[in-house]
Amino acid sequence: MNRRTALFGAGLAALPWVRPLSAAASTSDRTPIRLGQSAPISGPLASVGVAFRDTALALFKEVNAQGGIGGRDIQLVTLDDEDRAERTAVNVKLLASEHHVVGLFGFVGAGAHRAGARGASEEGLPYIAPVSGSQELRSGALPWVYNLRAGHVDEIEYIARHTRNVGIERVSLVSEYNSQGWELRDALMDAFERSGTRVASITSVDHEGSRYSLPGAVSSVLAGAPQAIVLGSDYVASARFVSAIRQSGYTGLFYTLSTVGGGPLMEQLGPLAAGISVTQVVPFPWTSSAPVGRTFQAFCTRRSVDPSFSSMEAWLAANLVVDAMRRARDVSPARLAEALDGLPPRDFGGFVAAFYGKSRRTPPQVDLTVYSRAGKFVK
Repeated sequence: MNRRTALFGAGLAALPWVRPLSAAASTSDRTPIRLGQSAPISGPLASVGVAFRDTALALFKEVNAQGGIGGRDIQLVTLDDEDRAERTAVNVKLLASEHHVVGLFGFVGAGAHRAGARGASEEGLPYIAPVSGSQELRSGALPWVYNLRAGHVDEIEYIARHTRNVGIERVSLVSEYNSQGWELRDALMDAFERSGTRVASITSVDHEGSRYSLPGAVSSVLAGAPQAIVLGSDYVASARFVSAIRQSGYTGLFYTLSTVGGGPLMEQLGPLAAGISVTQVVPFPWTSSAPVGRTFQAFCTRRSVDPSFSSMEAWLAANLVVDAMRRARDVSPARLAEALDGLPPRDFGGFVAAFYGKSRRTPPQVDLTVYSRAGKFVK
């Protein structure tokens, strides 16, 4: 444990770079409160990173216009990591040492699963609302990780129940050969065996779904004769796998997790995306049947934000961070973490969020959507 982490754990703020942000409360203190984000702002996954960033900025702008946090503006400093975990690790260092952020917020992409959280622990910073289903982030092993979304295990368990209810008896999994893929493999085997559904085959592809890994993956899956395939690999690899196995004659169903089956996957697949079922971990952003949807849509209209699952997740997360900052008042990393730990549940009107227990996570709330031929998600 380094000195910064030790001081944070003790609830102190003696580090020089913290002092401007966590000095004794003063009515004359008008220094901005900075949050740091590492996300893909360029590249194929940029639409997700940009949507999360811009939605959070829009919410913070509204709060700042109303006086901010005790007269201090909230700022979000976003660094592009191009969906590369190694770049995320560098960005965490920059956000802590150069931008003096009080917390890390809304990390998206490959770096969100592990590099961001481990960097946050090293720097003594809260790690808030990562767009990741990693079980490691929900185990309580890493301190100060605050999860808004349900995890991959929760999503797979939902798919297992759904497939059993609709009579599907054989399911295959395609993932990557890395820690995330192994986690999905173990979760799928456990969930489907408990539901009485046969795991037809488990195979892996490389991160890009290259021509070296695709033929073996396709033949392995087809040998199991699955009625449905769960896609758990990177969206690029998943898109290439779907194209390849459809060309081989597969006519069954596809299910994918929320971190895989977003807009980038559907854009890559084009017409082949029709009919893919996607688990979702935040409220449906285009419905007015629940108060959370109506409130969110009013915000989108007011701030010229495009409704999407990514912007809905960012809006929920940004609201919770603002609640915690108001509770902390004199915001420092330690005080922000303390406020997040003590944050009472907030009912957004059909979606209740809070960071409960040792794992500091909102109780999982999972739903299923289907991508239609009209190019839209439908419930």
